[in-house]
Amino acid sequence: MNRRDFLFAALVTPIVSNVASADEYRSNFVEVFGVSNRAEVERECDAIIFRLCDRYGTPKNWVKFPVVFTGGGRGYAGCTYYQKPRVVRVEICQPFASARGGTLDHEITHAFFFYLLNNSFSLFFNEGVAQNSEYNQRERLRSTVYRRASNGEFVPLTSLVNRSSYDGALLVYHQGFSVVDFLIARGGSAWLYEFLDDLTNGTQDLNECLKRFYGYSSFSDFETDWWNYVDGGQNRAGVEPLIKKVVK
Repeated sequence: MNRRDFLFAALVTPIVSNVASADEYRSNFVEVFGVSNRAEVERECDAIIFRLCDRYGTPKNWVKFPVVFTGGGRGYAGCTYYQKPRVVRVEICQPFASARGGTLDHEITHAFFFYLLNNSFSLFFNEGVAQNSEYNQRERLRSTVYRRASNGEFVPLTSLVNRSSYDGALLVYHQGFSVVDFLIARGGSAWLYEFLDDLTNGTQDLNECLKRFYGYSSFSDFETDWWNYVDGGQNRAGVEPLIKKVVK
């Protein structure tokens, strides 16, 4: 049984199966509001969730939550609200056509990881993972990273990794995206999940987790490697792959 089938079997009883028409489609994982093409949007939300399962693993628990398209005017593109043990709602402040492959994927990723890790986790890595899911924006984000790094706008990672609030310069987003991009290049998405799970629910020590999962003897060594990745053009194929070891 693949992860997609497992997610259907383990988490919910399908509300509609083998539907004959796209207009009859009902998601088992989200309920969409604020759009006329609800079935299409719910199908897209499910596709995002399936992609995340294939990349990172399957959540053990899931509570269906609303995805509300608000029509904009709130000063942000989207937001995800949690109240443990569940996601309360996802807000998307863009039209579906604009949010697809960008904000919609970003916010669904926040919700997915809340259930995957059974917890909220590091703001820096949370935004980095969510940014990485924006497949329509990935190359633009890499260009932004290179430009900002070249212009001297980036700050030492030590000033970002433990933040519990956003910075006004979007560094949590851009440097977070780049660090996650680099870690995926080194060990893959599933290995990144193992790292984040240990950081959130296990060791809870970033230096120790970087050593155990990526072999860095110090945070400065890790940061130097990441800077080399940025300076070298952020080419994932050019990153030396990790020789993985059993660390748990």
